[in-house]
Order: sequence, then C-alpha cells, then structure tokens
Amino acid sequence: MAYASVVSLAQTLEQLNTRIPGLFSDPKIQSLAASLDYFKAFLDDSSKSSYYHQENIKDLVGKFRDALNEAENIIELKICEIHQRGNEDLVPVVQKIELLREELVLSLETCTSHDHDIEPAEDHFETRVGSPSKPSFNANLENDVVGLDDDLEKVIERLLGYSSEREVVAITGMGGIGKTTLAKKAYDYPRVRSRFDVHAWVTVSREYGMRRLLLSLARCIPGMTADKLVEKTEDQLAESLYRKLKDRRYLIVIDDIWSTKVWDDVTRCFPDDENGSRIILTSRLKDVAAYANPDSPLHEMGVLSLDDSWKLLSIKVFGVNDLCPFELEDIGKQIAERCGGLPLAILVVAGHLSKISMRRESWITVARTVNSVVANDPDKCLGVLGMSYNYLSNHLKPCFLSMGAFPEDFEIKARTLIQVWVAEGFLKAERVESLEKVAEECLEDLISRNLIMIKKRRFNGEIRSCGMHDLLRDVSLREAQKEKFLHVTSARYVSNFLAQMNEGRGFSFLSNISLNDSSEFSSHVTRSMFFWGKLLISSPPHRQISLFANFKHIRVLAIISHIFPAFPAEITQLTHLRYLWIRSNGGLPASLSHLYNLQTLVFQQPELYYMHKTLVLPRDIWNMTQLRRLRLLSGNYLSKPKRSTTTDDVLGLSNLEELSHLCFASCTEEVFSCLPNIRKLSILDAASDDASEYLKNLVHLEKLETLKCVCYGQRRLTLSNWCASLTSVKRLILSGCLLLSQDMASLAALPNLEVLKLRDNEFKGCAWTLSDEDEFSQLKFLLLAEPRLLNWEAGSVNFPNLQKLVLRKCIRLEEIPIDIGEICTLGMIELICCSSSAQNSANEIREEQESMGNSCLDIRVYVDDDEPSSLFGFWRAVLD
Repeated sequence: MAYASVVSLAQTLEQLNTRIPGLFSDPKIQSLAASLDYFKAFLDDSSKSSYYHQENIKDLVGKFRDALNEAENIIELKICEIHQRGNEDLVPVVQKIELLREELVLSLETCTSHDHDIEPAEDHFETRVGSPSKPSFNANLENDVVGLDDDLEKVIERLLGYSSEREVVAITGMGGIGKTTLAKKAYDYPRVRSRFDVHAWVTVSREYGMRRLLLSLARCIPGMTADKLVEKTEDQLAESLYRKLKDRRYLIVIDDIWSTKVWDDVTRCFPDDENGSRIILTSRLKDVAAYANPDSPLHEMGVLSLDDSWKLLSIKVFGVNDLCPFELEDIGKQIAERCGGLPLAILVVAGHLSKISMRRESWITVARTVNSVVANDPDKCLGVLGMSYNYLSNHLKPCFLSMGAFPEDFEIKARTLIQVWVAEGFLKAERVESLEKVAEECLEDLISRNLIMIKKRRFNGEIRSCGMHDLLRDVSLREAQKEKFLHVTSARYVSNFLAQMNEGRGFSFLSNISLNDSSEFSSHVTRSMFFWGKLLISSPPHRQISLFANFKHIRVLAIISHIFPAFPAEITQLTHLRYLWIRSNGGLPASLSHLYNLQTLVFQQPELYYMHKTLVLPRDIWNMTQLRRLRLLSGNYLSKPKRSTTTDDVLGLSNLEELSHLCFASCTEEVFSCLPNIRKLSILDAASDDASEYLKNLVHLEKLETLKCVCYGQRRLTLSNWCASLTSVKRLILSGCLLLSQDMASLAALPNLEVLKLRDNEFKGCAWTLSDEDEFSQLKFLLLAEPRLLNWEAGSVNFPNLQKLVLRKCIRLEEIPIDIGEICTLGMIELICCSSSAQNSANEIREEQESMGNSCLDIRVYVDDDEPSSLFGFWRAVLD
C-alpha cells in the first residue's frame, strides 16, 4: 500500500543520511523529502474523504506506490555499496533520485488538480479530542457475554447430564455468531471443569492437517511426554491418545470443523467407556455438525435480538456503567439493527464508534455506511468488517493487513508481532518515542477496535499473545491482495504464483513448497517472506541451489518449520534483513556479520538443543551494531569482544537488549561491559564449581530487568555471592538451583522484583521458612513448579503486594500457609496437579476468606496439567 511505501522510503533516506553526513543539505534530497511529506499529507487527508475510493484516485495512488518502491530499491542498493566499499560519491544515486523526483512531482501536480476539481466530503470520522478517551471494551473480556445466557445454560445441561454414553454436543451457526465464545464459556464453567478428569481443546480451521491436530490434542493430555510426540506417526499418535483417554472421563472441544473427514479421522482416538465423556464440536456447516452424532440434537445458535444487539453495542462503546447519550440512542439502535444480530459485526462497528467523535452526524454517517454495505454485500458480516477497515487510519492499515501472513487461528506472540512490524519499515515515530512503542500502541488500538483478539494476558494485564477471527482474516487477505501488500498462498509449486512475485510487498507460504528451479524464485519488490511448511528442494547433481539470492531488498525472512542441514550462505548476502527466523543443524557462519541491518535473530539448532551442546557464536557478531535481540534455543558461547581494526577501540553491541541462553563461561566482566543496554538475559548451562563466580559479573548489567537462569545435569546451582546484586531485576526465573534460606532472604530484599518463577528447584531441607523480616516488597506473581518442598512457612507480611500465586506439581507440599489468604492484594491462587493436602489447605483458605466476607479471592484447583512432560520443569524454564 502507498502509505507503507512512503514511510518506508522516508526511513531509508534517514538511514542513508547516517551513512553520508550532510545528505539532507543537498537541494535534490531536500526536495524529495518534501515531496514525501506532501504525499503523506495527501494520503492522510484523502483516506478520510469520499473521493479517495474513486477508481482514478486509486490508480494514481498505485502508481505512486510503485514509483516509491523503485526509488527505495535504488537507495538501498546505494547504502549497500557505501557499507561494503566505503564509497561516498553521491553523484550516481542523486541523478537517479532526481529523475524519480521529477516524475513524482509531476504526478503530485496531477493529483493536486484533482483536489481542486473534487470537493471533499465532510469528515464525520474525526477522532475525539479535548476529552479523555473511553477505555476500550473489547471482545476479549471473559465475563462480558450478551445474549448467550440461554445457550450457555442448555449446553452446560447437556455436558452435566446423567447419560453415561459418550455424547457429542454439536454447536452450529453462521460465522461471527459466537460459537467459539459459547464453547469456551461452557468449557471453563467451574462445575464442568470439576466433573471431567481430562480436558483438551483443539482448533481445526480450514487449513486442516491431521498430524497437527493429533499433536495439539496429545499435548493437552496428561502423561503424554512432549519430547517423544514428534517422533510418532499419525497412527501411533491416534493409538497413544486412545490409550491415555481409556477409562477416563474426558471433555474434548473440537472447534471450527469444516469437513466430515476431520471427524472420521479423529473419532478413533475417543473411547466410549460409558463414563459420561463429552465432546463439544463447533461448525458453521450444519451437515458437518450433525454428522458427528446424528442421533443427538444440534445446538443451533441464532442471531441476537435487537435488544441484545443494542445492549452489546452500548457496552462496547460506553462500558458497563455509562449510558449512551440520549441524542445518540435512536441512531445507535439503528446501527445495531443493521449489523444483522451478528456479535462479531457489532463488536467491530462498536470498536470504530468508540474511536470517532461523539457527534450525532458522525453516527448517522456510520449508520448509512453500514446500511449500504449490508444491502449490497451477500455476506453482510464480511461487508461490515470491510467497512471498518476502510475507515482505519493510514498508519493502522499495514498493521492490520500484515496479520494475514500468519496461518488461520494462529496464536501470535505480541513481542514477535511488534518486532516484525518494526522490521517491515512501515511504522513512523512522530515523537521521540521508539518504534517499538509505536507498534505497541498500534496493537492496542487494533485490539480496542475489536479487529485483533487477545489470546493470553500476563498477570499484570500486558498482552502476551493475540490472534484474529477467521472472518477478519478473510478481510485482511482480500484487502492485502487488492493493495499489492501481501500475497498468501497454499500453492505447492513456484510456477503457480509467478505472476504475483513482482507485485507483492510480502508473501506467506502456508504449506510445503517445491523449489526445483530457484531462478524463477525472485522479486525486486518483496520486503517480507514467511514459510510455514517445509521447503522441498531437489537440486541437480553438483549444483547448489541459492534459494534467496534474488530477494535483495527483503527485510523480514521467517522460515518457521524447515530445518536446513547447514546455514544457507546466500542469506548472509541479504544485507537489508532486519528480522531473521531460521532453523539449521549447522552453526552460524562468520559471514553472518554481513547482515549489518539485522535487528532480530531467532536461530534454532535442534541437534544442540536436544544434546545439551553449546553453540559457539562467530566472533564477528560483535560487528553487528544494529542487533537488538539474539534469541537462540540452545546454550551459546559468546567470545570476548573484538577491537576495531581502525581505531583499536573495543567493539560493543550497544543496541542489544535481549540475549538468550548464554553459557557461564561467557558471563565475564569483559563481555557484560560491552552489552550496556541488555534488559533481558537468559543463561543455560550445566552447573559447575565456578558458575557462581561467573554470575557475580551480572552486577555490570545495570539495566537488566529480566533474568532467567536454567541449570541442567546432576549438580545444583547455588545463589550465594551473586543474587543480591540483581537490584534492577523485575522478573526472575530460576531452574535447577539449590535454594538456601539466606539466599531466599537475599531474593526477598531485591527492591524491584515483581515476578518470581521457581521451576524444578530444591529447597535446602525441603523447607522454606520466612521470617517477618523477609519481605518481598514488590512481588506480584509467584510460581512454584515441581519444587522439592515439604514445608512452607510464610505469612501475609512476607508478600504484601502479591496478586497471583501458582503452585504446579507441588506433589510433596503439605500445605499452603493459611495466612497467605490474608494478603489484601491477592486475587488468585491456582493449583495444578498438587498434593491432596495442598488442595485441602487451599479449600480451607477459601472457606476462611468467605467467612470473613472476602469473595474476591479466586481459588482454582486442577487435577490435570496441560504441560505434562516428565522434563517439564527444565524444558518449560528453557522456553519461558
């Protein structure tokens, strides 16, 4: 899209300016920059006006986009030449830019003449100013359900019914009507949870893969070792599932099923032992829903009534406690009615209304637009959703469109999404804030508009992961292809999409793809590529195929599933890469340092990961000054810093903020002093005699906020002599440690510690006794997982600000300290697979608090675990 091209080119010019000081003093460059500013202003203005959607204007904007992309290609090549050869001769690049500038100015004059001929429509979508914005009320609020009470009651009644036969409860209805929401409410209902021994949820979606579905199910079943699942065939997985479910009362949810074949494939996994097991199935297709159990009635969901539609719209715009202004109520009810009773459409329209001016004229315009969309679009929900996209601000549109690159029903980590957006280059920092902060604000804005769903939150409310409803994803894909922004394909052969290769800014390949002839696989406009399946490569004898050599301008390359035998050499020639996700059984080459623009590297070497071997990082990595995140799966060794060949100064990674799985031998003062801005560090290694001495050097990381230390092997790491120095740390994860009483006292004294996760640690004497002086003053979240712990003595004074306590697999813990319930800030205690005595003490805390009138403390007890591997403590700590 044109806006993304404008912002991207502006950033590239800024980058060239850092390579060539004084670049912007050249009149030609100044003129080009001014033209970019003018065109951006034109886009900001025209996207709010009715004439923007006329075909001649769209064609003109498309030509601008293509010209800007061509200019950026030229400038990026010049940057590459300067970096590689030190050439500061501006003449060739300025001559090329001048030619493009003349064409751009001529096109802008044509556009300006159009502006005089056409009178813009009044902007009824003005964002509210002068008063605080309403808080966002989005579809992710668990307790905010309108119009589902009767449905929920009926589904729960069938789940808890006395029939001993295995029963399928099939929920059907049109897209966006709330089938998944209803299933989730029933699945999480306390009486339902407590009735069943095993709980599992799997989402099928249209992009169905039997093996993926079986693996998803298996990972939810207690006793199925995660490390061995990937080695099994489909038949072996199905048999293992059947055996694990045999003679157990289970509740399985199969969400979003699209064909009867899925049920035929998966039903063999579910034994019928006449013990009251239940399966919830959701589908838009009535015949598919009925196929699973033709003798049981379907639960067919209808659209919301007008009253419920208005109630939902009102809540989402104004909140539960505020009322709609009288002058907006009649037009608001019209808008709700025209959404056709579809909850998803109502939520998205409400998200739009919550962002615009609270004027009657603004709401009338929305009502008219919704009405015309519903009248002209056979799929009225898709039409309403498309309308909401059209009225997004320019800076939000590329963010929304880029979501289509991820597979349907994919759970996206918020940090990954933010890093990809920054690397793409379509975000602009208007103030002094960082691009990461801009990306976070864009994500929050799209969530508040109900265009992106929150999947998981952290205990403090921060967004952990997100996703997109499949109908909204359909809108994203449709608009992205129309804008030549992103092409998503499930094609198996390159030849099937050659026509699009030089048109799309981004590509996402959802399935395995055959790349027999790499010469066809090329593009000069592509900036991002995602590969979700395997790369099927068949190279001729004695000839190595270079898969990515013809994508010179690519910035984001994510090869998620394929494992290369060795790191592809041609990738190190893609000097504009900013984000790289790759898996290889070969190490990282020294030529990796050629990627001087790289900001994020996610590298997995599976062989080292499973064998507990250490990856030796190339020493030239110290030359990668733009690197911000180095995320490695296995333990790694970072050698001492290099010295500059020109100034003899010690090189440092001053921009690096995150470093994963460093080994103890690299935790030296010499290394840490050259990583001045590290905020997140993880350490992975076997404990040794000198480990604590190395960890004393953590004192040199003054900005460290998150520390994870995971030790494997027979020996345990002690915290003596180093844990007291972690004064800046807010989040601490420890695994494989021996915890002494004096060490726990040192942790309690850390002034900024908010999150403490203790996984697979041994408490000295199997006891943790806290004195009144041991106060975790800022601690808000505490996790104890698989501890060697019998006795725990603590009180409310030890955790004055604790908000959530999680006990997982505390199978030897005798009781939870009763005074824990008296912590006034505590909102939840969660027990997963804990001893019966610990469960009893949790119930005692609940009863005592309820007798004192405290109904706010939520205590949840689960008898099964969705992460059941015998190596849970170690692997969970590694991947946390």
